[in-house]
Amino acid sequence: MRHFKAIVMLGLFASGCQVNGPSVETAAPAATTVAASAEKEPPIFVTAICGDCHAVKTNEISPNPQAPGFADIANSPGVTRETLVAFLSDAHNYPMQMDVDLVEEDIELIADYMLTLQDEDYHRLPS
Repeated sequence: MRHFKAIVMLGLFASGCQVNGPSVETAAPAATTVAASAEKEPPIFVTAICGDCHAVKTNEISPNPQAPGFADIANSPGVTRETLVAFLSDAHNYPMQMDVDLVEEDIELIADYMLTLQDEDYHRLPS
């Protein structure tokens, strides 16, 4: 009986949360547009770990001239999620300045973000 009362109360509470306005179908495209435009925004983790040396956004110049920008890397021939994950997984590949320890979850996050920067019309900025 106690569960029945809780379910009824939850139903009454939820019914009070309905909004008068555009339907979900109408609102969904706007939310999708916002998500698509924010898609290339780097996760805070990526900016914090990599942004001191690398340009982590498209059309930025790396703070360290020797560090390629993420968009330059992502748009290099042959770059795939697998090649990025393999490189980032093997710390012996890193130059001495890139001394970071990344766990698998971080590696995948960085690789997935970098792939959002791939663009058929990408042109590398002059250095």
